[in-house]
Amino acid sequence: MSFVLAFAYRVDGGGEEEFERVYGPRGEWAALFARADGYLGTELHRSVETPGAYLVLDRWSDAAAHRAFLAEHGAEYERRAAGTAALYDGEERLGAFEAVA
Repeated sequence: MSFVLAFAYRVDGGGEEEFERVYGPRGEWAALFARADGYLGTELHRSVETPGAYLVLDRWSDAAAHRAFLAEHGAEYERRAAGTAALYDGEERLGAFEAVA
């Protein structure tokens, strides 16, 4: 099974490089998630239609692995979220998804 959290971001001109560095598959968020069992990776997609629009997909083995990560690293997650919020102008959680067999 696979569990994916999907987020849409809006980054206005000039901050794209830093956003991509932090939110990319080898970025700071991925490094934090990699401390947990069940983390499978992060995908960062840049829109080809809308400048500054991004899609982030965080992949986990299942929802329980993500919950365990939050239980163990929730405080650091919140601190990091507050610290990186200046990198984007808008964030939308699109939802949590499971793979269909």
